[in-house]
Amino acid sequence: MHLQIITIKVLLSAKQMLSRNNIRIKVLQALYANEVNPMEDSAAAEKFFVRSVNDTYRLYLLIMYYLQKVSSYSLKDFEIRSRKFVPTEDDSKASLIMYENPVVKALRDSNSFHAVLKKQGIVQLLDEDLVRRLFKLFAESEYYEFYRNAKNMPLKEHQYALVKLYMILREDEGFVEHLSDNFPSWDDDESLVYGAIKRSLRDLPHNVSFFIEQLPNSEFVNDLGKDLLYKVMRYNEEVQAMIAAKLKNWNEDRVAQLDMIMMKMAICEFIYFESIPTKVTINEYVNVAKLYSTDKSKRFINGILDRLMQDLHEEGKINKTGRGLIDE
Repeated sequence: MHLQIITIKVLLSAKQMLSRNNIRIKVLQALYANEVNPMEDSAAAEKFFVRSVNDTYRLYLLIMYYLQKVSSYSLKDFEIRSRKFVPTEDDSKASLIMYENPVVKALRDSNSFHAVLKKQGIVQLLDEDLVRRLFKLFAESEYYEFYRNAKNMPLKEHQYALVKLYMILREDEGFVEHLSDNFPSWDDDESLVYGAIKRSLRDLPHNVSFFIEQLPNSEFVNDLGKDLLYKVMRYNEEVQAMIAAKLKNWNEDRVAQLDMIMMKMAICEFIYFESIPTKVTINEYVNVAKLYSTDKSKRFINGILDRLMQDLHEEGKINKTGRGLIDE
């Protein structure tokens, strides 16, 4: 599913779940996987990258689906407790507040959302036993006690109830294990998926396109991600030689594998991506190094890339246009 109207794509760009830097990380992971276990060809590496990008979106969909199903379980819980001949004090507290939450209702009633869930293979990933246990966990929380008894709540509180539900779910070991089993990239993707969830909940119940707006940006995926992946694989030996020439008193084998891949990616951005400023490229890979490599890596990578950037400028190999001229 793709948005067809260009003006809408521009307006929605700020809401995209995956930024350019997230795409760089996905490329880094694909290249690293290829070095650890060499793939048949570049097409296999591209398939790995695309699957990784799509899995981030599917992870977002699965969590949104759990928020709907766990909340909606309150109806079944209410019915079970209401049929008891001798209800307990806890039974008397049974409530439909989460089932009737306007955000939950919008999720439940969205045919287009459920069509995407089915198409993306999300529905079969749901664990009904887990849903039941997670609802009971939420129902025992202090927040639920407040929410159940509150009167005349504004829409923001109904939206926050879903945010709070997610915060409780993500602390549950069984839920996290379930997500990790289905999506090994959970640890890397959690923060950006959480951001997408909060944006979607803020948009509901009025924005029926909430899930479309979190689709990976095709420009980022194709024009940056796939192209960068192919460029690094195609010019691997050439860019590695450039890096080796700058390793004073260092042997190539001593350079961390991830550091080497990041520098190769940055060099390819210098030379082959005319719209990306060189300083932006350096800053982005230094930031990635902070997350994925050693403490010393950010200074090491920054130093090597800065020297290579100067050399490539002098050799006329860096030719930036448009936005790429910023800070040049």
